Amino acid sequence: MNASREKAAALALRTANVCLAAFVFSSTVSITFEQASIVLAFLAWTLALLLGYRPHYKKGMLELAFLLLLGSQLISSLFSSHILESLLGVRDLFFVCIVYLFATVTRTERRMREFVYLFIFSASLMSLYGLIQSAMGVYRITAAQSTPLTFSGILTIAFSIGFSFVLFGASRKERIIFGPLLALIFAALTLSYTRSSWIAVFCAILFIGILRNKWLVVGLLLFTAIAFLLAPHPLKSRAMSIFDPRRPSAHMRIILLKTSPQVVKDHPIIGVGMMDLLPIYDKYVYPRLPENLKKERHGHFHNNFAQVAVQTGILGLTIYLFLMFNVVRSEWGGYRAAGDRFMKSISVGSLAAFIGFFIFGMFEYNFGDSEVIMLLWFTLGLSLACRRLSDCA
Repeated sequence: MNASREKAAALALRTANVCLAAFVFSSTVSITFEQASIVLAFLAWTLALLLGYRPHYKKGMLELAFLLLLGSQLISSLFSSHILESLLGVRDLFFVCIVYLFATVTRTERRMREFVYLFIFSASLMSLYGLIQSAMGVYRITAAQSTPLTFSGILTIAFSIGFSFVLFGASRKERIIFGPLLALIFAALTLSYTRSSWIAVFCAILFIGILRNKWLVVGLLLFTAIAFLLAPHPLKSRAMSIFDPRRPSAHMRIILLKTSPQVVKDHPIIGVGMMDLLPIYDKYVYPRLPENLKKERHGHFHNNFAQVAVQTGILGLTIYLFLMFNVVRSEWGGYRAAGDRFMKSISVGSLAAFIGFFIFGMFEYNFGDSEVIMLLWFTLGLSLACRRLSDCA
């Protein structure tokens, strides 16, 4: 690479870094700005590659899993009764590029710290906004998001990363700064009244404790018990309802889960396509509903496995499981390879964020929630960057 091309490539990479920073900050605020930032980062990164930039990145089974997932979604869409709508549904896979942008553009530990700082700060800012909403009488806070589910899904990932960083990767000064911000995020998570996020965060912290410090598990169990005893009635009642299968939302999810095998039986190999599932809901689910549940109609199945199986069949579900396995495998590899405690904390936090996402996905189709899935790809990218930087070192 000659000097002028090298300078141009370096400028393109700096531009990509700025755009990625904008993505991280806006990820809790505005999906429009978030997606625009990623598109600009992708264009700058592509330009750097065309100018001769060659990142040191080892390809593996993860890339194969992404390609197979794309293939399964395209095949399902091409044979769908709603071809155009289904093909448009495949476009969200473009944001898988987030993984490789962060994995290859993050070239120093300092840059990674900046991304983590921005993410925690942005999440805490929106958490403060949510707490103000709560003080003004809003029951389930959303901050700048459209639903409590999306807001709590974002905060689940932010808390997982932040908790691991503050406990195991932060200096004393960083703990003083970011500890209170993490408390804000936790408070907002609590006041979102999203039961699935409570379970997801519990499992994420439990995983961090098992992996890094067994006493954390004891502390988590004690904290949960004390928090439940001291919680005001609305929170306590909401928590207790987790175990009540007769509540309407739980009853609906049970019916959806019981119905999904029938849809898969009728569309076994490649599913119905990447379409909105409202027509499927009306055909298969609605006739089974009791009268008190017929007021609402849903375009998804409130469960990642059921949704993927219905949309892309047994083939797509198998590939989805293969992808999930390789995400865990890649992030575990990042943890094993990470050198210093900061990088280990981010690798553990990324794994915990995935576990939180996975548990959340048992109760909600968060694999199709753009704001949440983009942040999952962000954490995977950070984990891969940890591995790449450690290998280079």
